[in-house]
Amino acid sequence: MKVNKIRTLYKNLTATYGCPATYWPNWCAQRKSVHDREAIIIGAILTQRTSWYNADLAIKNLQAYKLLSIKKIAGLKNLERLTSLIRPAGFYTTKPRYLYGLCSFIIKECSGVKTLMEKNADAIRQQLLELYGIGQETADTILLYGLDKPSFIIDEYTKKFVRKYKLARTVKYNGLKRVFETCLPRSYQLFQNFHALIIIDQKGVEKSRMSKL
Repeated sequence: MKVNKIRTLYKNLTATYGCPATYWPNWCAQRKSVHDREAIIIGAILTQRTSWYNADLAIKNLQAYKLLSIKKIAGLKNLERLTSLIRPAGFYTTKPRYLYGLCSFIIKECSGVKTLMEKNADAIRQQLLELYGIGQETADTILLYGLDKPSFIIDEYTKKFVRKYKLARTVKYNGLKRVFETCLPRSYQLFQNFHALIIIDQKGVEKSRMSKL
C-alpha cells in the first residue's frame, strides 16, 4: 500500500540521517522564538529560485543591519536599502517587493506572527496566495516552517523523490500534496522532518546544512 511505502521511507530516512534539526537548527526546531519564525518567513521569499547559500548571505546582511524583522521591513519608507542588502539572493528587482508586500500584510492584517499563527491554516494559505510573488511552494513553506501548520511542501526535490520511489503517477502540486497529507499523520513536526529529510537525501548532508541564526 502507498501509505505503508511512504511511512517506511520516512522511517528509513530518519534511520539514515537522524534528526533533521541537526542540519536545519532553526527550521526544524521543536521550539521556535518569534525571531526564528520571522527569519524563516523572510527566508522563504529569499530562497525562491536560488540556493540556500545565496539566501543565507542575504539573511545575514539583514541581520547585520538589524533589519531581519517583519515589522521593520514593513515600516520601510523605500526599498533601496532592502534591495541592496538582499541582492545576493538574486531577482533584486522583484524580491524586495515580494518581501515588503508579505511583511506589510502580516503587520496590517494580523499585527505580527503570533496573531497570524492563531488563524486557520486554509484561510492563511488563501491570503498568502493572493499576495504578489507568493506561489504554492512559498505559501506552504511559510505555513509549515514559519507557523507550524501541517501543510506539506511540494518542491523539485520532493518531485524527484516521488519519481525515484514511484509514489504517484502525477507530479502536479495539488495531487502530490494530497498524497503526502493523506498518507501521513497530520503532524507539522513530522511534515517538517520529512520534507527536510527528502532534501537532505537528494542534496547530501554537507550541501544541506543551514547555519543557526
